Amino acid sequence: MPMKYSTLFVLALLVVARTTHVHADLREAVYAHDGQILRVSVDRIDTLIRSDTDVLNFPGMIAFTGKLILPYGRGRHGGKEGRPAAISTDGGKSWQDLPPDSPFSDNVQNSGIYGFLRDGSTLYVDVFPLEVKSRREDWGGKGYHASQRITDPTWRVRRFSKSGELVDTFTTKVAGLPWKEASYENYGSVVELKNGDLLTAFQCHAQAPSETEGYTFTTFIARSTDGGKTFQHVQTFVPRTDGKKIGSQGLCEPDVALLPNGDLLCLMRSGSDTPLYQSRSKDDGKTWSLPVSIGWPGVKPRLRVLSNGVLACSSGRGIYGSPQVTYAMFSIDGTGEKWEAPFNFHTGPGCSYTWNLERNGQFYVIYSHSDFRKALGAYRLPYQAIKWAVLNVTKEKRVR
Repeated sequence: MPMKYSTLFVLALLVVARTTHVHADLREAVYAHDGQILRVSVDRIDTLIRSDTDVLNFPGMIAFTGKLILPYGRGRHGGKEGRPAAISTDGGKSWQDLPPDSPFSDNVQNSGIYGFLRDGSTLYVDVFPLEVKSRREDWGGKGYHASQRITDPTWRVRRFSKSGELVDTFTTKVAGLPWKEASYENYGSVVELKNGDLLTAFQCHAQAPSETEGYTFTTFIARSTDGGKTFQHVQTFVPRTDGKKIGSQGLCEPDVALLPNGDLLCLMRSGSDTPLYQSRSKDDGKTWSLPVSIGWPGVKPRLRVLSNGVLACSSGRGIYGSPQVTYAMFSIDGTGEKWEAPFNFHTGPGCSYTWNLERNGQFYVIYSHSDFRKALGAYRLPYQAIKWAVLNVTKEKRVR
């Protein structure tokens, strides 16, 4: 079933972009749907960390009591990359890198699976299984997905307290996988259901890469009844429709959210310049609908239900090595049945992988402004940076 869109916002988009003279980046927009109005504006954009020499990419953000932790990547994508983390104890005004022995400096990334649980603790599932060969020289001259095909994968899971202390480390597996071997990498969120079960989406490449199609990624849903110690495979989203591969990559980089109406929504990337797809569960995650395109391109979507009931998603799009568009998009009624056109606040180089959080009634989107894959200086940037855009997202009833 095709998604529905707002014609009112398209007009607002053109007017705002034309009158603000900010390279088509938006500073304010008004959306209307089903008797409700949503006003979105940029309050400010802050530079969190910057470098005159190193590429900075792939930012994350975890809010603990009294501090913010910012995992990020240092180094050009496809080259030698480090995974440091920075800490702020003054609300993001200043940042210091954490020492190498910090657990957040131990492969905590923008990627991986995060769970923000009701007791205030945070779960983090590593991006790659423990069985992965981390050294490229051990890949036999092949790429990651061709060489890292694993049977019965194991992941490390860490749990952090409200204050950000590491309180537990354990391993997890997924039972009932319907294939013998695959390559795996994780993205997205763990959702805690009303009964305490944990539900998440994993990403894998279940079939060997095709010489004609390249990689076709697959997303599958899994549930845990024991706090994440074990997961059970629930459903796999077939990355094909009408006999053709979905998008340019299949279904990957999933994120899952529990919506105000009780539905579960899984939003997935299908490529760098192909639409995002989504699937819905109306029965507590037991069964899921066939994935459908939402119409807008994006990578690594990050979902968040705001305190006013609006469903928000941050993402970006663009071809590697080209200027990227970084945006937030919104479903006013919180269902994801209808997404408004993206509110793009940044056009320029970057990785297009975002993070977001809500603080003091405002929506924060963390993103990179950096060279990403091109050689340093290719865009003639004065510096490389991780930034956040602070957005006001206000919902009101339409006056009739």
